[in-house]
Amino acid sequence: MKFSERTLRIFKNAEMEAHKSTNIVYPIHLILGILRERTGGCAELFLHYPKLYDTLKERMQKINFNNQEQGIQTEFFNMKVTHTTFQVLENACNRMKRFKQVYINEGLLIKAIFDVNDEMTKAMLEGVVVSPIVEILSSPRDMIVSLKDYSIPDLTSTDLIIRKAVIEDANALKDFVEAEFGNGWLDSVENGLQEENIPIYVAIQNGKILGFACFDVVRRKKGLFGPMGTAISNRTQGIGYMLLHCCLKEMKDIGYEYAVIGEAGPLEFYEKACNAVVIPMGV
Repeated sequence: MKFSERTLRIFKNAEMEAHKSTNIVYPIHLILGILRERTGGCAELFLHYPKLYDTLKERMQKINFNNQEQGIQTEFFNMKVTHTTFQVLENACNRMKRFKQVYINEGLLIKAIFDVNDEMTKAMLEGVVVSPIVEILSSPRDMIVSLKDYSIPDLTSTDLIIRKAVIEDANALKDFVEAEFGNGWLDSVENGLQEENIPIYVAIQNGKILGFACFDVVRRKKGLFGPMGTAISNRTQGIGYMLLHCCLKEMKDIGYEYAVIGEAGPLEFYEKACNAVVIPMGV
């Protein structure tokens, strides 16, 4: 299992909470760890549920934890976790693989916590409407990047070619997108290929497309970045980072002051790569 940096911070928060009560990490400690995190969607969650952390802490004082729980030692925590918590991690990992993601993030984690249907967690959250919690943390979110002072970072690469797509790339590009991501993005890619100046960049190695990124193609909306995708076998190699910045540079050159990243999946990637921030729900 691989975890995002924010998820690892959540784990540390959860351990601190468990240290105060049980010395074994329960699913409720993971929720408390999420509520202590103040970045990304977790920060927005705190704004929507400002009193939830204190409410759960008060309820924990009235809970009789299972003294028979011996816990399981894992490589992801310094202290033991309950069997249910371990099941949460396994469920999150399975969802990660199903959606062809690389890291377990807070969205996968919160969904797994509620899917495991733990009785103690349900009792602790009695009266709390949890569907907005899942939506805030696990739904694809729009993000925004300021391009006013943007400058492209160094994108040197030894054997990878990043270039604008040309019409001759059409068949290979569409075949790549469909094979890696299904047909959901094909209409947007086709929109881009119909433009005289195609707003699509491709990453090529040894004559093979490994990734792509677009802008101004989803419903032909101007200033909208995406979709972007890298072959699952070539993730975490910086390909998406380079494709992203090639697009952002051109968007700035066109004159856009902001770029909106539509339905961004890996929020943490964009936060670190280009200082993108989540657009609050309802805006």
